[in-house]
Amino acid sequence: MTVTDGPVPPDDLEPDSEFLPGIVRAVLPADRWQVTPRAFWCHVVPEDEPQLPAQGWKLHVSATPLAAPLVLHRCAEVLVAQRARFKFARTLGNATALVSGRYDRSGGGKFITVYPQDDEQFRHLAEQLHLATEGLPGPGILSDRVHRPGSLVHYRYGAFSRSVRLSTDGSWEAVLTTPDGGLEKDGRQPRYSPPSWARCPLPAPVPVPVAAAGSGSGSAAPSAVLLNDRYVVRRAVRHAYKGGVFIGTDQETGAEVIIKEARRHVGATLSGTDASTLLRHEARMHTALAPLGIAPRALDRFEQGGNQYLVQERIVGRTLYAWVAGRTDHAPGPLVHLARQLVDVVSAVHGTGLVLRDLNPNNLMVTAEGRLWLIDLEMLARPGERVRKAFTPGYGAPEVVSGPVDGPAPAAESDLFSLGATLFHLASGTDLRLAADSPAERDDAEHRDDAGRRAELVSGVLGAGPGLRWFEPLVLGLLAESAEDRWPLSRVREYLASAPDATAGADWAEVSPTEPVPAGVEARMVTDGLSLLLTTMTPAAERLWPATGFAAGTDALSVQHGAGGVLAVLSAACAAGETGSGGRAGSGGGAGSDGRAGELRAAVSRAAGWIADRLDDDGEVPLPGLYFGRSGTAWALLDAARLLGDDTLESRALALARRIPMRWPNPDVCHGAAGAGLAQLHFWQVTGEDEFRKRALEAAEGLVAAARPGRSGVSWPIPADFDSALAGQDQLGFGHGVAGVGTFLLLAGLAAERGDLVELARRAGDTLVAAARTDGTTAWWPMSDTSANSPLQPPHWCSGSSGVGTFLIRLWQATGTDRYRELAEQGAVEVYRRRWRAAPAACHGLAGNADFLLDLAAALGEQRYRHWAEELVACAYARRVFRDGLLLVPDESLTKVTADYNTGLSGVLALLLRLRHGGPRMWLPNWPTPPAR
Repeated sequence: MTVTDGPVPPDDLEPDSEFLPGIVRAVLPADRWQVTPRAFWCHVVPEDEPQLPAQGWKLHVSATPLAAPLVLHRCAEVLVAQRARFKFARTLGNATALVSGRYDRSGGGKFITVYPQDDEQFRHLAEQLHLATEGLPGPGILSDRVHRPGSLVHYRYGAFSRSVRLSTDGSWEAVLTTPDGGLEKDGRQPRYSPPSWARCPLPAPVPVPVAAAGSGSGSAAPSAVLLNDRYVVRRAVRHAYKGGVFIGTDQETGAEVIIKEARRHVGATLSGTDASTLLRHEARMHTALAPLGIAPRALDRFEQGGNQYLVQERIVGRTLYAWVAGRTDHAPGPLVHLARQLVDVVSAVHGTGLVLRDLNPNNLMVTAEGRLWLIDLEMLARPGERVRKAFTPGYGAPEVVSGPVDGPAPAAESDLFSLGATLFHLASGTDLRLAADSPAERDDAEHRDDAGRRAELVSGVLGAGPGLRWFEPLVLGLLAESAEDRWPLSRVREYLASAPDATAGADWAEVSPTEPVPAGVEARMVTDGLSLLLTTMTPAAERLWPATGFAAGTDALSVQHGAGGVLAVLSAACAAGETGSGGRAGSGGGAGSDGRAGELRAAVSRAAGWIADRLDDDGEVPLPGLYFGRSGTAWALLDAARLLGDDTLESRALALARRIPMRWPNPDVCHGAAGAGLAQLHFWQVTGEDEFRKRALEAAEGLVAAARPGRSGVSWPIPADFDSALAGQDQLGFGHGVAGVGTFLLLAGLAAERGDLVELARRAGDTLVAAARTDGTTAWWPMSDTSANSPLQPPHWCSGSSGVGTFLIRLWQATGTDRYRELAEQGAVEVYRRRWRAAPAACHGLAGNADFLLDLAAALGEQRYRHWAEELVACAYARRVFRDGLLLVPDESLTKVTADYNTGLSGVLALLLRLRHGGPRMWLPNWPTPPAR
C-alpha cells in the first residue's frame, strides 16, 4: 500500500479542531442547539427535535477539502433554518480522508449527512441544499443516487440510528426493519441499492448518456461498456474509490489494453490536486519513459462522464510481489537476472532526471519470459519539485518517511533505499516493515535504532541459506540510514556482476538454522505479553481489549478478534503457573510471585465475568463457528470456570454450548458446523456428559450430508445462496475447508467409535493428497481445488501447508497410511523454509505454523520439529517492539500490537506457553486413543 493521497493526520492540515465546528456555531441561534464534536464527526441536533425515525431517506453532501468550509456554511444555513439534524467531518483532515482515493468506496465523499424527519422535509432539503451548493466542487458518492446531474447532493435509504445484528460471518452489520417487521441488512454497497420495498420520494434524475466504467459495484465491468467510442471494457483488475483499472480491447487495433480511471474530485487535497491530476501526470511519465523500453506505452488519454482515463499497452505477467510469492524453485539465476534488470530500470529513470519515489514489488511486473517492467508511474517527480509524500511501508527511505506531508520531492538516493528493500524482498519474500517503539526513546538495554533493527532483520533472514547470504552486503549497503552512505548504482552493478562466481558453489535450496531466543528472553516475552493483556483490559468499554479496523466490527466475545480468545490464553497461563508480571509463580519468588499469580487469576475472573454478563441466554440462536462464532466463547468460559472452580460460570458455559446449532449451511471450522462439533467434543471430554457426544455426532451427520464430490475427491463447499461473504467458496485448508472438516470428522469418529466418520475423514485426506503440489521435499496446497491453475497458498494454518499438515499427521496416527505422514512432513519443510516471510500471528503466521511443528514433534517423537518451532519464535522475536518497556511482538500487520488471538499477541502467547509447559494444542480436543494398528 502506498501512503500518499490517503487520510492525513489532522494536525498537518487543521491545528484548530474547532475551525469547521466554529463555522456551524456562527450560523446557529443563541440556544436550543447541541453541537457535539467527536473523534471523526461533529453532530448537530436541535434540542426540541422530535423523535427521529429509526430509518429513512438520508441526504449526503460531498465536498473537496478546499470547498468544505464554504459547503458547510451554506448547508448549515439551510439545515438550521429547517431545524434538521445533521453531522459533518470535524476537521479538514477528516474531510480530506473522506475523499481519499483509498477510502472505502461505499462511504467515500460523505462530508455532510442529513437526517430528515419525513419525506416532505427530505424533498425540500434535497432541493435547497442543491441550490445552496450548486457549482461548488465535490466527488460523486457511489452508494447514493445523485439529486441532479453534477450536484453535490446525494441520497440513499438507510438506518438513522444504530440498529445492528451479528452477520453469519461474525461481524456486526447495520439492519433495517422491513414493512412486515422483519430485519434486512442495510446494504452499504458502492452502488445505489435501496431496499425493494422503499419507495423513493423523488423521481430518478435524467441519466447521464455515458456511464463511467468504474462506477459499478466491484464485479467485472459488463462487456457492453464502451469508452471513447473505441475501447471495450472486458473485466476489472481492481476497483478503488479513485477509479478502477480495467482490461479492455482496442476496437481499432484489436490489441488488449489497460484502462486506468480517475474519478473527478477524488483524492482532492488542499493544494488543489486530485486523482485526475495524478493520472495526467502519469500519462506524461509514460511518454517520457517510452523511448527507454522499461514501462508500458501510453496509448490514449481522454475524459468521459466527467472522469479521466488513461489507456496503456497491456503487459501480461505478474507483479514482482506475486512472482516471489508463487515461486517454488530455489535456482539463483532468475533472482540475479531480475536484480540486474531492476538496477537498469532505476538507472534509466534517474538518467531522465526523475526520481521514482515509490519503488516496491507491487510497482514492478514480471513477464513469463522473465522481463521486468515498471508500472504505476504516478509518483515519479523531479527532485525538489513540490509533491505530496508517497511511500510504501517498509520501502520508504527514512528521510521520506519522516518528511513533511507536502514538500519537495526527495533526491535520487531515496530510491536507493527502496531498491535495497525491493532486492531484499526479491531474495527472501520478506518485507522490512517494523512496528515503532513507544515511547520513541530507544530501549536502553538493547540500544535500538532503526538502522540496527533493519540490519538485524536482514541478517537473520538472509542468513537462513548459503545462497541468500550472498545478498546481505548488497542489501545492507543500500539500506544505510544516511543517504550519502548508500551504495551508488555503479557499485551495485559491480556486485551483481560477481553473482555467478560468488554463488556457484552455494546450495540455494539449503536452509541454515536460526539461533533460538534464549530461555530468559522467551520467559520475558511471556510475562511482558501477559502484562500487556492485563494492563489494556477495559471492562467499561464495548470491547474488553481495544481493536481497530475490521476487528473492531466483529463479535467482541469471539475467539478470532474478541475476548474469548484472550480469556483462553489467560486461563492457560494461570493454570501453567505464569504470573504475567515478571517471573513465574513457584520459582522462588515468594509472596510477591504469589501476589502476581493472584493478579492473573483475578484477570481470568474479570474477563470471564465480562463475557458472561454479555451473553444473551434467551436471544437469537448463536453463531456456531469456533473462531468467529460462540463455540470458542463457550469453550473459553468452560475452561475458565474449571480453573476458578466457579459452578455458576460453568453453568453459563454449558447453557451456551447447548444452544449452539449443530446443523449450519457453512461447514467450516472458523464460522460453521465443524467448529461447533470440535467444541462439543471438548465439552464431552471435560464434563463426561453424553449429551455433548450426541450433539457432536449431530454435527458430524450434517457434514456427512453436506459432502460433495470435488475435483480431487470430496469437498464441503459453502452454499452459493448462503447469506455470507464466503458464499460459494470451496476451500481445501483448515480454517474454511476440507482439512478442518476432516479433522473434526476424524476426532468425532475415533471418540465415538464411528468407523464411517473415520472413513469419510480418510476420503478428505485422500483429497488433500491428490490436490498437493510437491517436489518430493516440500508440499504446498492451493486455496481451492476447483481448477488446475489455482494459485498456491502461503504455508499457513488457515489455508496452507500448516493447516493441511495439522490434519494429515492426525490422520496418519489413526490409519497408519504413510502418504499422510510424508505430505505432513513435506508441508513442515515448506513452513520452515518460509519462516521469515510470515508475521508472528496464529492464523496466517508463525504461531499457527509453529503449533503444527509441535504437533509433528509429539506425533513422531522427532525433536527437530520442536527445534524448528523454536526457530519460528526467533523469527517473531526479530520483529519485536517495545511499548512502555514491555517486549512484545506485532500483529499480522507488522505495524501494531493487538491482543487478538488469531491475528495478534494472544496467539503467540499460546504458542510460547505450550513450548514452556507442554500440553495439547489450543482449540483442538484432546487426541483420543487411536485404535491399535
